[in-house]
Amino acid sequence: MSQVHKVINLREPFKIFGLTIKQAFFLAVGGLLGFFVASHMPGDWKLGNLPAGLFAFIILCSLGGVLGFMTDVKPIAWWRNNFVYRLGLAPKIYIPRPEQAQIYPDPTIIEKRDQEEFYIGKEGAPRS
Repeated sequence: MSQVHKVINLREPFKIFGLTIKQAFFLAVGGLLGFFVASHMPGDWKLGNLPAGLFAFIILCSLGGVLGFMTDVKPIAWWRNNFVYRLGLAPKIYIPRPEQAQIYPDPTIIEKRDQEEFYIGKEGAPRS
């Protein structure tokens, strides 16, 4: 008699409300940071008839969500290096410093000359 077992695909990440844990973390940090910035923004700053803090909250929440999804596409180190090199904050040309090199060939190596005895074109070599 056969038994049916539930298969769990371990290649799929654990998701809560359709977001991975990393994406939910970035979104939560963006929301908290947006709330902090919006609450400390002066109330008389307005864009149109809406307070500027509302726009700051929306922008920071959106930025947190975008960063969360960007890290699923490529790792954070890749994005960091991409922005740093494109903004010109990292050097693009590396000039090596002179270093003391190992002497080659090493004078302590003594090679045998036995292989010359069996060279085909040498006189006195055994012929088959």
